[in-house]
Order: sequence, then C-alpha cells, then structure tokens
Amino acid sequence: MNRTADAAMDRDKLPPLNALRHFEAVARHGSFAAAATGLHVTHWAVGKQIRLLEDWFGLPLFERRSRGVVLTDEGTALLNDVSSAFERLGTAAARLRHHPFTRRVSGIVRVNVLASFALCWLLPRLADFEARYPDIEVRVSTTSRKLRYIGDAFDIGVRSGPEQGAGVVSRTLMPDLRLPACSPALLRQHPIRSVADLRGQTLLHSATTRTAWAHWLREAGAPDLRAARHVEFDHVNLQLAAAVEGLGVALASLPLIERDIAAGRLVCPIVAPTWRAADYALVINADRAGDDAVNAFEQWITMMARGEAVPVDAR
Repeated sequence: MNRTADAAMDRDKLPPLNALRHFEAVARHGSFAAAATGLHVTHWAVGKQIRLLEDWFGLPLFERRSRGVVLTDEGTALLNDVSSAFERLGTAAARLRHHPFTRRVSGIVRVNVLASFALCWLLPRLADFEARYPDIEVRVSTTSRKLRYIGDAFDIGVRSGPEQGAGVVSRTLMPDLRLPACSPALLRQHPIRSVADLRGQTLLHSATTRTAWAHWLREAGAPDLRAARHVEFDHVNLQLAAAVEGLGVALASLPLIERDIAAGRLVCPIVAPTWRAADYALVINADRAGDDAVNAFEQWITMMARGEAVPVDAR
C-alpha cells in the first residue's frame, strides 16, 4: 500500500475536525449560543456540528439543560484530548509562522564584505537567500575598510577577524582554514607529495596575505623553505584565479575555494597542517540589529556557513 493510501486511511480514523472545533467552543462557553457568538456562526450551525460529532462517536457528548449544556463523562474525556491537541497545534503553528524562513519579511539589507568573499563565497549562494526572501532587497558592496569607520552605510558585513568599537556588534561566522591549492594540470606536471616539493614551485601571494605562506610553512616544520619563485597579486581573487590557471600554488582559504575543489578546478595536494587564519567575522550595525530583514540575512548566512563541510582531501 502506498503512502497516499495510508494517509487516506489515517484521515478516515479522525472525527470531523470542524465539528471538534465547535465542540471545544461549546465546552469552553457552556452553551451553544455563546459558542456561536465566539465562532461568528449561527446557533443552528453549532447544533448541527455537535449532532454530527455525536453521530460519529455514537454517543452523547453533552447533557442539554435549560440554561446551557454540561459535558457527559465521555465528553469530558474527549475535551481533555482535544484541548491538548489544539494546544500543540497552536504552538506548532506559532513557531512556524514566526520562523524567519517561513514568515514573509520585506526590506533592504546593505551587505558589505571583502571582495574575495563576495566573489568566491557570497554571490554563488545569494540565489538561495533570494528564493527564501523574495521581498528583501540585498545590496552588496565591497571594501576592506573597518566597518566601524563606514558608519551607517552598511547593515551587516563580513570581515577577516572580529571588529570592536562603538556602533558595531561582531561575532565569529566561520573559521578561515588554509591549505596549499593548485590546478590539477600543474600537479600532473610538477607532483607535490610533501612540503619539500614546494621548493620547485611558484608560490602565489596577495597584497593582503603576504605573511600567510610564512605562517603555514612554520606550522609545517619548514620555516626556511625557499620556493623557486614568488608572484604577488593585489587581490585575493586574482591570486586564486592564477592558481586555477596553473600559474603556481596558492595558500588558499578553504571556504573560498570550496566550489573550485568540487568542480575540479583546484586540488589540495597537502592536507596537513591546516593553518587557521583570523576567523571570518559577522559584523552588524548595532542600530540595525533589530531589523527583521537584517535578522533574516544574519540567520541565513550563519546557516550557510555552518551547514556546508569544506572538502579538503581532494587530491
């Protein structure tokens, strides 16, 4: 038997739900007339639903009296179960209705992130946010300036490392773990099986990550290693693009190259040690912390950062 048939059989076991709603109202008010007023229906309609329910059970649920009605023993037992069920249903409905991923939220969110984070991490995922929140307009800008110096020109942002200061609230978004990464074509031409094999390679740098290789080589136990060549770019995204094109080996932020690894554009030939740079931090304009649209974006980006594993063993 399929699920549809099973569901139909389960529904057949339930009494008429609208009649249960009328039953609960009559029991609560103690009369058909008061229940009719509360439900915005006629006295006759309430009586009809109660008769329908009593016919379904095959027994009386109320004793009719001159000044109202009183529950029978069977009616009292039923009311306990119905009240509990309605209470659970109400709690579930309230939770779902106010959940940020189901409640209709509108507004504008100004998001300021590092250019590399925007290109490599945020933009490929942004369609998911827009699908969840079609009424929120996201305005993305990029800069490496401290967000506390931008003032009210942003609502929420991402930086490398936390920011402290008046007017901003900062917390960790996700760790920035880094490993050597290169194109599969380069690896085929110049195999890298250990840290020592980096001596014959071109190491790629960016203006903002000049010391990253030194940190990683120190943790790898080879602080004095001398590569064949060094090339520096002014932006991280250019450094990563150069690695994809086979120009050398980049010490890459794993969250930024996750999709390149999955697509086979980059590989990590050495999977240990991973150097942990300053964590990616979520920075919120304190004046906008209570805004529904900003809160929705904050919860969404946190979910995306925590919900996806980074595949590092991709040799």
